[in-house]
Amino acid sequence: MSENTNLKIALDNASDLFNNNNLNECIEQLEEILNIHPSNLKALSLLLDINIKLNRAEKALKIIKKLIQLEPDSKEHHEKLVKVHQFLNDNRAYESALIDFHKKFPSITTARLISNIHIENDREEESDQVIQSFFESDKKYGDLYKGIRQVKAGRLKLAEDAYKRVLKKDKNNIDALRLLGLLAFKTKDYEVSERLFLRVLELDPTFSLAWDNLAKLYRIQNKLSKSVPAFKNLIKLDPNNFEALVSLGTVYIKLSKYQEGIKLYDKSLKINPENPRVFLSLGHALKTVGERKRCEDAYQNAIKHFPLSGEAYWSLANLKTYEFSDKEIINMESSLKKNIHPKELIQMHFALGKAYESKKYFNKSFKHYAQGNWQQRKQISYNAEDYKISVDELINFFEKNNDLYKLKAKSSFEDPIFILGLPRSGSTMIEQILASHSLIEGTQELPNILAISRDIKLIDQENGYPNNLLALDQSSFEELGEKYIDETKWARSSKPFFIDKMPNNFVHIGLIKLILPKAKIIDARRNPMDACFSCFKQYFAKGQHFTYDLDDIARYYKDYIRLMDYWKKLFPAEIFTINYEDVIKNPNERIADLLEFCNVKFEENCLNFHKSKRPVKTASSEQVRQPMYKTGLDYWMNYADHLEILTKHFPEGEKKI
Repeated sequence: MSENTNLKIALDNASDLFNNNNLNECIEQLEEILNIHPSNLKALSLLLDINIKLNRAEKALKIIKKLIQLEPDSKEHHEKLVKVHQFLNDNRAYESALIDFHKKFPSITTARLISNIHIENDREEESDQVIQSFFESDKKYGDLYKGIRQVKAGRLKLAEDAYKRVLKKDKNNIDALRLLGLLAFKTKDYEVSERLFLRVLELDPTFSLAWDNLAKLYRIQNKLSKSVPAFKNLIKLDPNNFEALVSLGTVYIKLSKYQEGIKLYDKSLKINPENPRVFLSLGHALKTVGERKRCEDAYQNAIKHFPLSGEAYWSLANLKTYEFSDKEIINMESSLKKNIHPKELIQMHFALGKAYESKKYFNKSFKHYAQGNWQQRKQISYNAEDYKISVDELINFFEKNNDLYKLKAKSSFEDPIFILGLPRSGSTMIEQILASHSLIEGTQELPNILAISRDIKLIDQENGYPNNLLALDQSSFEELGEKYIDETKWARSSKPFFIDKMPNNFVHIGLIKLILPKAKIIDARRNPMDACFSCFKQYFAKGQHFTYDLDDIARYYKDYIRLMDYWKKLFPAEIFTINYEDVIKNPNERIADLLEFCNVKFEENCLNFHKSKRPVKTASSEQVRQPMYKTGLDYWMNYADHLEILTKHFPEGEKKI
């Protein structure tokens, strides 16, 4: 019998053993063959398949490399090499093998896989470039490439035409559909964009780039609940997608699902353990739920990986009770002399202001607060006179159109309790007191009233708000009240009352009383000197532009009082004013009055509000977890030498307005 005949019999026997799942015997047969014929392609291929089947990836890798040496142009061998590296979780080798495979055997499928890897590693430009290069090199995809070029040149209509030409030939071309969806996203036609992305995913549920696009579309529209399953599907396809894990974590935090968000931040940091941005987000979440030690660790890790992070230092300072070490202060001071980003510089000054304040070096402290405020004031646009005029116009409008309240909603909703006023005036403390009651739900700073006011502005942009309220009738006001109740359901449970603590809502009391006439309104006040100076010491992540100049703050405070006086004249029994100082000095009496206004019985828990475990998202989160303290009363006097601007506006200092 010839050698070839023996070889054929041995290979046939090995194939039979493989097909009958007698894998160990098959391996023995194949090893015998390879001892005599070490380069036999069929034996090597069969041995490779067995090792892949048995999850013996290291052995499979050695065999596949030998096969590629023997047949360097085999598509099948290169494809298996990619799969083996993927199985081994060797991300670099997997990416390298995939890129090499794509160079040898280009296809839209591998282009998408490489694109997904780039997205995973926060390389979005490279992700787009891979797809673009493939479209450029393959004539079949010429119109897609033309469309991408037209988008880059700003010729969006020509891009749309190019994509539609592709769809005319192939109505289910997922690349053309997705790119058309991105075009709609770019032009803010979100409804069309959503429809196109969903169609792509209906055709190919494994297209991770489309899940990424859809998730971001929902997120930018603040449709957070819808973005969750999109991010989950993306992560299911790509469990180590760092950006998706962080994004879903942030969505959970915004939905008040703090523990879920924290878990995802922790998971993302296992993938990228040196990312200061995620450590900051983790710190903010831990602060909200009261995990103080882990919160500090997270902020300190952010500094470790980005020593010039003014935001991380300010986040520590913003805990209000954190004591900076001498070494930390030296590091902050030295960072001011380095090439530091303006935003980080501003927050570094605020952090140093708080650091020196804690050590009672009030002159040094004020120097840094003043510098931080001055630097921030240069970055923003705010005009105190314009704000005064807007308050005048608001008062004049409701004064002239008092009959509007004959059209107020017939709503029976008594659920909302609005806490409003100036920031840093005790509103978080009032919220925590009320949220400690068994019948009252604490939520967070809800943006819904502001959003409704913006929607109303769109009704008649020429006349503007509040004039366009005249275009609405009673049913419109009722619809807006129902919309508010519906859109805030996600933030609360089934308790009879819930709190909406958004300080700036004091501007919209006129609107609130039109759409939710039975809502309770609490005006949280603090003496003007402490209120204004406390705002000056605070760096706000966004908004509150009036707080970065002492004169601006004082004028804003006066306009706030003027407007509140008008609202109280209009709704004399429907607004409850509570002063921070009175609560500190006479807590039992003032808390009892507060609960009576809210139409609930007194409960002892409200006096022990600092023991509550509920999440608190504001700057005062750590302060309201402590018993009431009197050290904050007239605190401005420590800085009296620097506050002449305020004392000119409020010559009697601590007097309440």
